Amino acid sequence: MMLLRCTLLLLPSVYLGASAQDPAQSVFIDSSVGSKCCDALRAKLPSMVFARGTPEYNTRHATYYSLQQQELFPTCTVKPNSASDVSLIVKIAKDSQCPFAVASGGHMSWKGSSNIDGGFVIDLRGMNQIDVSPEDQMVKLGPGPLWQEVYKVMAPYNVSAIGGRINAVGIGGFLLGGGIAFASVDKGFGADNVFNYEVVLSDGRIVEANKKTNSDLFWALKMAGTNYGIVTRFDMRTYHSPSIYGAVSVYPFTKPTASELLVDFEKYVHDEENRKDFKAVVFNYNNGMDLAMAIQVNLDSVPLARMSSAEPIMHAEKVGTTHDVVDEVIAHALESTARSAWFTMTTKVNTDFFMDMQAMAQTIFEPLKNRKGLTTTLSFQSFQKSYIEGAAHSPIYNALKRSNADLVCILILITWTEPTDELVMKEATNTFGAWGEAEARKRGILDEFVYINYANERQRVYERSVTPEDLDKMQEIQKKYDSSGTFEKLWRGGYKLPKKGGARAVQHDEL
Repeated sequence: MMLLRCTLLLLPSVYLGASAQDPAQSVFIDSSVGSKCCDALRAKLPSMVFARGTPEYNTRHATYYSLQQQELFPTCTVKPNSASDVSLIVKIAKDSQCPFAVASGGHMSWKGSSNIDGGFVIDLRGMNQIDVSPEDQMVKLGPGPLWQEVYKVMAPYNVSAIGGRINAVGIGGFLLGGGIAFASVDKGFGADNVFNYEVVLSDGRIVEANKKTNSDLFWALKMAGTNYGIVTRFDMRTYHSPSIYGAVSVYPFTKPTASELLVDFEKYVHDEENRKDFKAVVFNYNNGMDLAMAIQVNLDSVPLARMSSAEPIMHAEKVGTTHDVVDEVIAHALESTARSAWFTMTTKVNTDFFMDMQAMAQTIFEPLKNRKGLTTTLSFQSFQKSYIEGAAHSPIYNALKRSNADLVCILILITWTEPTDELVMKEATNTFGAWGEAEARKRGILDEFVYINYANERQRVYERSVTPEDLDKMQEIQKKYDSSGTFEKLWRGGYKLPKKGGARAVQHDEL
């Protein structure tokens, strides 16, 4: 389990959950408002509305990734089966001014990212369409399935898609926040492989968004947050993939081993001809042990040489379908019994800086090592130039391409058990992240980009990851498709666009 807990670096997100939730948009709603809203929903959709304490409600509530999310209790959960159901729910919410949250896989870490207290939650898990069309090289996905379910259905057709690398990650948040996948170095973000969306707008209309129809909305949905609409179907390109190779190697952390892993990683990041490999390096403190880990995947099923000459204390590898490799080598990492804090940043490749980050992590978290359930994870994954070019039709493209460099996405992920440790753990995480950005800025290697699926609730995702011109465009599109501001006011959680006129250049010493 120690090996598998380390693989938490691969977490993408939930149905999205700027900084995140505006303080004025509280996730704590008066119970009388929640009761009124749930009564209105029950009157129109009696078989889909479930009160607190029912099995259906409890199942949804227990599947949130973090314990912080599980501390919020909506008055009811509504489980739609179709876009028409979602349309009716949105109309009822608008007419009754009912605050709500939306959940797909439930994988964002911070409280209120996809849950609400006293309002209601739209649980999209029942919208579990997975229709594979191998002759058309596409798959139609509802927002409800988990990626393990998608890969299992696709496997007999010898195809795969740009999806999550952990079994229990949901479709919705992963694709609406970009989505890093094993094949991203060749095919871009998951969002770049969606060619059509079915979306419920704030007035209840159900529309398609693609390059020809509602093309502006299609562009904005590549980094949607909780701003434009509730996506009820994603049409994605698939690619031929009868099998892949995957391996995880875990070593005791030593400076020589860690350095060796990072040198190999740096060579991989700069290898412009390599479109078939995925590599990541992770440093992890877990259960009293400091560990270093290498994760490798080859899309052509070619076994890869280990990234370190040291002898691993644990090694797992497999050639099989994407489903089998994820299920047997990469997965089983998600334990929904921990509290967590995340922080992400993007830099140019710099092995010395990465080693210094690990040293600082040990300095900051050493005094906290006796806190129950503490794990610290520092992961490094690449945004190569080829990767960035795949995002050419996304709001993030102009921001990412400014550096004209191969980049590395860094995730700081801290987990613990006790609620009483919440403040100190979040402060330590943000202190570490702020030090990392300040130090990277001083060395001239910091990039402004903040990957939305790894960000915490304080990080300014839109101000830092989209150019001012593209942010203006996103705000205009939001005004066009939600002129009443219904989703801005009622849809709680996730990342919100900054107010029109309030966007500004954000200094690197700001979150």
